[in-house]
Amino acid sequence: VSPFCKKAESCSCEATAVDHDVKIVTTVEDNYNFIETGGLYDECKCDFWSSLCESAGVGKACDYAAEYCCGDYMYDGGVVGDELSFLYLSSPTCYCDFFTYAQVEFEYPLKLKALMMINKEFENPCGQVDLWVGDSSLGEPRDFERPSLEAIYERTNGQNWTNNAGWMNEEDHCGWYGVTCNGDGFVTSIDLRDNNLAGQFPVYARNFTYSDGTFAAESDWQVNKYGLANLYNLESLDLADNKLTGTIEYRPLYNLHLLTHFDVSGNQLSGEVEALVAPSVNYANFSNNGFTSMRRFEKYKVRSFQTLRYCDVSNNAIHQDATDILE
Repeated sequence: VSPFCKKAESCSCEATAVDHDVKIVTTVEDNYNFIETGGLYDECKCDFWSSLCESAGVGKACDYAAEYCCGDYMYDGGVVGDELSFLYLSSPTCYCDFFTYAQVEFEYPLKLKALMMINKEFENPCGQVDLWVGDSSLGEPRDFERPSLEAIYERTNGQNWTNNAGWMNEEDHCGWYGVTCNGDGFVTSIDLRDNNLAGQFPVYARNFTYSDGTFAAESDWQVNKYGLANLYNLESLDLADNKLTGTIEYRPLYNLHLLTHFDVSGNQLSGEVEALVAPSVNYANFSNNGFTSMRRFEKYKVRSFQTLRYCDVSNNAIHQDATDILE
């Protein structure tokens, strides 16, 4: 990539440059050498490089785009050649999209930039998407999905819901009002439509803390937070006709790669609409809120670009040229 591209990035993202402090942490344990990034995600740089990756067809631009859009990862130097020598800490689903897009469009293998001293190509991250969904190392579903549901209840004023039957009391969260689970006990559907939910949209509602009071690593989303984004088997989410406010942090939701139905219509949400909210989404309803802009359809999101069939953004405050969204 030309040095002029890096200079252009610096100029276009000058306002956020001070806040973007990427850390490289090396840990040696039992002859294993772990090298981990921290704070890699940057929204401005993500927009800059992903647009260049898609429009210019430059493979190296996709290298930068993948890291700035998808966030932190770890390289395990002790198991070189093993499929898990890379661990995608924030969003294996996002890395999977970039990896697939670069190979299909340019026959280009993604390469490391933040850890370029390793001089390796990224290994296929797509297998780690399924690993997150059914990771038995996290324990039984109730061990990590119940705290996420509890965090949602607390964040959205659950005590004053119209119907909160079973919530916070019944031992099996699959019996809570509005919650449906599969045969393995994983949450597959949440339907709390018109139920007087109020407060911030609960993508992440509570941080995980160890017994000594310290927090888990910020970059390791799989274990460090609780909320909607941790319900990895979720297929349908209906929170329409409530009193949810503020903006939606879409990036963690993109890990919900089984999610097909997403309805947040009839709330008091604001900020930006991301129609391609999840890789498998085919129905998305953002109508009757206070959204003011809509994110462009990123071509690298190959799967959601193909699956989306219905998206309603009516009755918001969005004033954009459609060509800017669909280009």
